[in-house]
Amino acid sequence: MRKGNSKLLSVVVACSVGLSAAFAGTGIASAYDYGMDPAQNYNPIDDITERPVGLSKLPYFGSKLTSWGSSDGTASSGVITSGLPQYTDPRYPDGKDLLPKATIDMDPEVLARLERFIGVDGGRIRQINAYSPSMERTIPLVWIVPEDNSVPRPTLYALGGGDAGQGGDNWVTRTDLDELMSENNVNVILPMLGAYSFFADWVGESADLGGKQQWETFLMHELPEPLEAAIGADGQRSIIGMSMSGGSVLNFATHDPNFYSSVGSFSGCAETNSWMGRRGIAATAYNGNVVPEQIFGDVDSDYSRYNDPLLNAAKLGEQDNLYIFSASGLFSEIDIIGDNAPVGEDALKDRLTVGFQIEAMSNSCTHNLKAATDQMGITSINYDFRETGTHAWDYWNEALHRFYPLMMQGFGLDGGPIPVYNPSGVSSSESSSEFSSDVSLGGVIGSVTGSVTGSAAGSSGIGSSDVREFIAGSSGSSQSAGSYYE
Repeated sequence: MRKGNSKLLSVVVACSVGLSAAFAGTGIASAYDYGMDPAQNYNPIDDITERPVGLSKLPYFGSKLTSWGSSDGTASSGVITSGLPQYTDPRYPDGKDLLPKATIDMDPEVLARLERFIGVDGGRIRQINAYSPSMERTIPLVWIVPEDNSVPRPTLYALGGGDAGQGGDNWVTRTDLDELMSENNVNVILPMLGAYSFFADWVGESADLGGKQQWETFLMHELPEPLEAAIGADGQRSIIGMSMSGGSVLNFATHDPNFYSSVGSFSGCAETNSWMGRRGIAATAYNGNVVPEQIFGDVDSDYSRYNDPLLNAAKLGEQDNLYIFSASGLFSEIDIIGDNAPVGEDALKDRLTVGFQIEAMSNSCTHNLKAATDQMGITSINYDFRETGTHAWDYWNEALHRFYPLMMQGFGLDGGPIPVYNPSGVSSSESSSEFSSDVSLGGVIGSVTGSVTGSAAGSSGIGSSDVREFIAGSSGSSQSAGSYYE
């Protein structure tokens, strides 16, 4: 169920910032009631008021970029990080089997924000509450009910981006996931908290975000068994994540391969211990008044390396039906005609610049991961690089449909033929090859942003001829690929 057009995701370019000092939490809500006020009709993260205003206000900018916070600007330790894998959770070397499970409430008081943002109606889209022992608080979930729930059905867990989908930009409002899964009799579960958490088990806490953050323990240990029993599921499960959670689901796959019968990662970054990975985490987490060390601890620590899918890439070879998508960052016709195309010139310029930069970083992370798994001889991973595409919902909806047959295969069901994925990101068509070789990435973005700026000066709007001329050019190159994206 998609809305027409969306505002641009409020994400900050990862590789252009640095952050090192922890900010004091404001204690906006007690852990037990964070995000659980039935009358609250807005996103809980809107209560965070003490975050830095603009990237220029981030403290220790230069030192963090050069030497991980060292006062010596010439120091290089930490820029080249460890390459050692860490396969065992140093906090739970014997596993989590003895930890308690979640308590499920199938008929809770419905939250006003879930009625507003995701359309909870008590019928096809319902709210479920789950008490997390590890976080000592209640987590609201949304359950999209299959059309035919007369027999046990499989379950898809769908994680959100930076704000965890707990506001207006989520899998229900921005894609057709609810119709696709409901019509094909798959349960869908969406956690409705977790903003800026990376859905990880944190080494620290956050008063601004509700206290303890133990999302992996909640999602992989506490929740599935009691929840799936309560909704009458069949015990088969899949998981997808986009943007922030695109890296999270890869982390889950390295920690317990085939706990999910399929995994879909869309526009994430599989690095948490590298310089680039930490910059990406910082750029997202600062919105929640958080720094990376609160989440994953110090760089090169056992726990940081345990949570880095790139370092632990060998484990991904054990995961069946693994799909990893990334676009290039290049603008395409979808950014104008898509259901979630930006409205207004400012939003369009953001899509062309910020949307490019974030997706380009994801693309770089994903190519790093592919290089690692290629070197290991792992051939089972379904990499899918799109030649064009910014960091936006319409591309993730497209990726969802390309992942769907693989997901159904993991359930032992027929989801149609597996698409021809694009593991290289290079078109087989001559015209696309010419486009790639003749036009630099920076030149394309410069020409597009220049066109938009010019159109703004001339008050000609999004429909100006110079912008449309570029769209036509990129559209022709993209569509000519044929075998990959038709």
